[in-house]
Parts: sequence; structure tokens; C-alpha cells
Amino acid sequence: MGDVFEFDEDSLASEFRDKVSINKEDEDLSTINTPDLSDNEGEGVQFFKKHNSNNVVSVGSIGKRLGTSYKVTLDEFYDSDNAESRQGSRRGLSSEEEPNEAGKLNEKKKTGVQKEAKRQKPKIQDFKQLKVLGKGSYGKVLLVRHKKTGKLYAQKQFRKASMIVNATNYEQTLTERTILKKVRHPNIVKLYYALQDFDKVYLILEYLDGGELFHYLREERMLSEKVACYYAAELVLALRHLHINVGVIYRDLKPENCMLNSRGHLVLTDFGLSKVSNECNSMFGTAEYMAPEVVKGECYDSQCDWWSLGAVLYDMLTGTPPFIGNNHKRIMDKIVKQKVRYPFYLSQDANDFLRKLLNKNPRKRINCDKEFDKVKKHRFFRYIDWDALIAQDDDKLPPPIVPIITNPEDAENFDEEFTSMPITPPSSPIGESLFESIEESRSTSTSSFIPIQRTDPSGNNDVKKSVYFTNFSYTDESVLR
Repeated sequence: MGDVFEFDEDSLASEFRDKVSINKEDEDLSTINTPDLSDNEGEGVQFFKKHNSNNVVSVGSIGKRLGTSYKVTLDEFYDSDNAESRQGSRRGLSSEEEPNEAGKLNEKKKTGVQKEAKRQKPKIQDFKQLKVLGKGSYGKVLLVRHKKTGKLYAQKQFRKASMIVNATNYEQTLTERTILKKVRHPNIVKLYYALQDFDKVYLILEYLDGGELFHYLREERMLSEKVACYYAAELVLALRHLHINVGVIYRDLKPENCMLNSRGHLVLTDFGLSKVSNECNSMFGTAEYMAPEVVKGECYDSQCDWWSLGAVLYDMLTGTPPFIGNNHKRIMDKIVKQKVRYPFYLSQDANDFLRKLLNKNPRKRINCDKEFDKVKKHRFFRYIDWDALIAQDDDKLPPPIVPIITNPEDAENFDEEFTSMPITPPSSPIGESLFESIEESRSTSTSSFIPIQRTDPSGNNDVKKSVYFTNFSYTDESVLR
């Protein structure tokens, strides 16, 4: 076999130089006819002009072998599945023969692959920090702008170090991310990205530039019944969606967690204390708005959220929650022991609906999940067109408060106490290219792992170690379209 392939291509080419005619017009590729050969092995032999040379090279039938090739430039996208259609065009197929269906599909496939290659994984460096929107024991909420699209977001960030000290912080962050990833409702804040770097984890949320409902409540002291019933109705829609469609007990309903978007619709935020469960017995929430069964440490279900709705509605109509005090213990004692006092200026309809919500016995408390038709027909909601409210048809039922927004980047509907705070610069001093290479190996990087000791839920005295952040990142597909 070795003798077959040991030949001098230049001498072989010169042997046929007088017998063939080369088309001088095609510099890249020429196919030429061969004279009749006595040896059958020569049938079908094709000769091609050697690149940048006058010599002719046979790629034909040595052992009836036919070689086909074509030139691919360095910057050209090569797709082996599409080679046949390219080869056909090089051989001079007519315009009717060239565009076959397989070729078209492969071209679309190639384009899709190229677009996918250009799409980069989102990272925190893609966002420019503008202002502080809020601050608490959990961390900060910042107003950020995407550098490429210019879209504004609210960036909620948490230090990983704080999760080492207190595992509850991690559990709450992961719970919020998990819930918001599932939820799709106009009255619940939208999660676009979940990101992380070496020091922090980030939730990139919908920017609600109308500010907190508490901001307007503080300015007005109390809201009219017509305004209050509108936002109570939107809270009913949001809570029912959580209870029925997601299986979540919210547990932290208060005016500070009720935000307004630019159109004036109420949007529920902050799911750190929420629980994906049908019932639980842990005491979580804000003292002034906690249900009696939660305060007493009893087993409770989603009925606790309807008490909290009553407390928020009471706050909107009167200017204070139903029970107040100098400290949390005093407030919680009143919730359990004292009766709710209803001011004389409340209408009969408002008074009746509040009594149905603020019933200390959860079994006798109105259940807006199961009794939704009864709630919709209650006289307190006589101003509400529920179909228009669900569809957010502002022509039929406009929101009672339309925020004044001159420039969304100014965050003018947020407390100046926060917006005047200096922004802490990012703590990672490494360059962007290095950061990207490290992010590629994030799944095996030790920076994605924080050892937190937790008690084994099975009841043993063993201690479990966690927490992995390798699956924390998330991108909403709608932002990629």
C-alpha cells in the first residue's frame, strides 16, 4: 500500500500538462476533463489546479477515491453540515438548484449559534450603581442602570459574610429568590436576575419608581375610603395568587412592603419572611401587623395574611395600626388580649369588613381565598370594577394615586434619608477579563461555597454543613428576547 501513495505530485502533474487544458479564469478551483485512459482505474479522475501554482493535482480515483474540498477563510463560520450546499455553489450550480431546504435550515442554525455565542452571561459589572433606595439589617437596595440597555432596576444585595454569622439570612435570601422565580403577577415584584460575586449575592428586581405606599400614607396621615379600598383590593389579588397558585404564606404584610409602580398600581415586595408551605408555627413578621395565632406560637396557615391585611387597611383608614406600644412585647400582648377599637368616623361598610378580617379566631376570620365572591360583593368594594382591576385597565378604573416622576433616576419618591447616602464602591478590585475567567469555573470555585452549620432537620444531633451558591444565579428569559 505504501507504494500507491509514494509519488511526486509535480512530476505526475507534468505528465498530464500537455493532455489537459486549464481554465485560466478561475484562480481558486478548476475541474477539467481527462482523456480516455486504457486503465479503468483512471475513470472519473478529476484534476484541480494547485493553489497559487500552475501544477495540477489529482484528487481522483486512486482506488476509486474521490476527494472534494473548498477553501474556508479564517473569519468564516464553518459548519460541516452545510458543506454540501457550499460545495454545490462552488461547482457552479444554478440559482434554482442551490438553495435547498437543508441548506436554509443549516444557515438558520448557524445564525442561532452565532447569536448564542455573542450572548454573554450577565454579571454584576453590567450594572451601574446610581442611588441608595433603602437600607436595613439585611443589606441595601440600590437603584442601578444596565450599561448596555439603559434599563433601571432595583438591586437588593446581601453580604455572604453575614450568612456565615447567621444562617437565617441565607435561608431568607434563597426563599425570596425561589418564590420570585415562580411568581408571575402584575401586583408582585418581578425578579430579572440573581447574581453573585466573591463578597455578595444580588437580586436584580423591578424598579418601582412610585415609591412606598407608606411614603404617601405618612404625607396624607390617612387615606380616604375610596383610595384605601382600591389598594386593599389589589392586595387581595396578590395574596390570593401567592396562596392558591404558589402555595406561599407571605407573613410580612405592612405598608413599607407595598410599593407603587409608575402608573400607581400596588406591587408587593420583600419575600424574605415568606414560607412555601400550607402551615407553619414559627414566629415571623412585623409586630404591629402579626396575627394573634402567630404571636402565640400556634400552628397557623394563610389565614394569618388576612389578619395582616386588616391591620394594614386599618392603618390606611386611621393612620395607625390596630395596636401600638413602646416595645414589641407590649404590642404583641395587646394583639392577643385586647379588643380592636374602631374609630367613630369609619363608615359602616369599612367597619364591617375590618371586623371580618381582624377576628382573633382564624376559623371565624373571613377567608378571601375561598370566599372571594363574597369579598367582591361586599359593600366596602362598591367602587371597584374587579374585571378592570384584574386586567389593570386604567381607562375604566384608574389608580387613585399617580406618582409624580420627573426623572426616574432621581428616585424622588423615596426617602431622602436613603437617597442621600453615599454608594459604597464594588469591593472586587480584579479586572473584568479576569473576573469572567473565574466566573467560568464558578461551579468548582471555593468562593461559591460557604460552610454554615445547621441542625439536621431529621431531629438528630448531627450538624449539617452548607451552603452552596453554585445554583443561585438566575436570568429571566424575557430579558433575553
